[in-house]
Amino acid sequence: MTFHNGSLKSIPLNIPGIMNPNLSPISDSGIELEPEQKVFYFPNGKKGKKELLFEVDNTFRKDTILQIDEMIKQKKKVSE
Repeated sequence: MTFHNGSLKSIPLNIPGIMNPNLSPISDSGIELEPEQKVFYFPNGKKGKKELLFEVDNTFRKDTILQIDEMIKQKKKVSE
C-alpha cells in the first residue's frame, strides 16, 4: 500500500515491529503491512503521546493509497 502525505509538514508515525517513519511533505511511501498491524500517529508532535491512527484489516489491498494527512485531520475532528 502507499502512504500519501499531501500536507506541507512531515508526519511522524509509529508502526510497532516495523519502523518509525517520518512521511515527508507532499510525498508517497510504499509499505507492506499485515492484517492487524497497528499504525500510530503523534497528534501533539513527536514528543507527545501516540494515538492509534488505524489498524490494517482485510479491506486494505496492495494498491491502496492512504491519505495519511487527511486521516489525521479526521481523527482530530472526532476527538474535539
